[in-house]
Amino acid sequence: MIGERMLQIRLITYRIIFALLALLVFPLCSNAQSWSWETETVDAGGKFTSLAVDKDGGVHLSYDDGHGSVKYGFRPPNAQKWFTMPIDGGDGYTAIKVDPQGNPSICYTGRVLKYAHWDGLKWQVQTIASDEAPIRFECSLSFAPDGTPHLVWYRDVNADYSPFLHLKYATLESGVWAVRTVDHDMQTGKWNSIVVDSHAIPHVSYDAFVKGLMKYASWDGNQWNISTVDFRGHTDGAYNVGMGSSIALDAQGQAEISYRDGESLKFARQQGVTWSITTVDSVNNSVSWVGYPTSLALDQQGLPHITYDVGGTLKHAFNDGKKWHNEVIAPRSFDPVRYASLAIDQNNTIFISYRSPEDGSLKVAVGHWNQGEPQTAVTEKKDKE
Repeated sequence: MIGERMLQIRLITYRIIFALLALLVFPLCSNAQSWSWETETVDAGGKFTSLAVDKDGGVHLSYDDGHGSVKYGFRPPNAQKWFTMPIDGGDGYTAIKVDPQGNPSICYTGRVLKYAHWDGLKWQVQTIASDEAPIRFECSLSFAPDGTPHLVWYRDVNADYSPFLHLKYATLESGVWAVRTVDHDMQTGKWNSIVVDSHAIPHVSYDAFVKGLMKYASWDGNQWNISTVDFRGHTDGAYNVGMGSSIALDAQGQAEISYRDGESLKFARQQGVTWSITTVDSVNNSVSWVGYPTSLALDQQGLPHITYDVGGTLKHAFNDGKKWHNEVIAPRSFDPVRYASLAIDQNNTIFISYRSPEDGSLKVAVGHWNQGEPQTAVTEKKDKE
């Protein structure tokens, strides 16, 4: 008994020492940075997080609680307190979006692909991929202006466990889910992201692992028009291209994509039929494939922001219109994966959800523009009753 207590005390001491060292190695304040951050605790645990902000400033969050439940969190406008509820059993990736009426919807994987929609009174849950083929990787979700949902996901095997390895797409047509394969090339779409434009056209970013391609597709009403954004050996010697992509559209409807390319974080901007590609940051190989995803959002000035995991260190990159800046949101610690997501409201307040490196709890970092003042350290914000 005494031995167990001594071991617990020693582990706690190591955690404190490690956290102090992390703050020295990854300082959270710099005169060159322009955002101040506070953190809010949402739940005791969380992974595979996804964030969305509605037009009124409400913040919506989906996540796997790590104990067999898919959950939903909500932070009312101008509030600091989070409310959470379970949606369904299961574990795996989640993605959340808000429809034009302000109601949240969630796609989530874990054996089967499901879609949960809040109808204003309760959650309506549908199974989209209903056969016996397990769905084990990520899904992505977006809405057309009329509220029609569009989803993409990666199907790696058939019902008999023979390889399939293609990106799938579904949308509601006359109340029925119409399912199509986006790309029949070899092993396409394990990393995927979708956004629907003002003309109800879906745009998708995804990888083609075997050929080493970062791809982009848009639907013209009859077929997918597919182009290559980046490719193996284009700007470096990286073998893996296009991992963890996230897509957004600028004010002119041009696509912007963040993604990982070997040991680089990259940002691609569509310029007609060509792409402008920038290396944003150097990143070491992830401790696990679940650490690859990036999350991209544009602020009210159309400037891009990206959150990403660098071997357990959560970072935020932003472009000020001239160059990219990088800052640490949560330093590396014992827990190696952050499962982060990013969203920006109409006041340019940034929200980043992530799993705490210290205790595995689910947190949201809230960033405010300092207007040239030095950035302050990330601090814990207490809930107001």
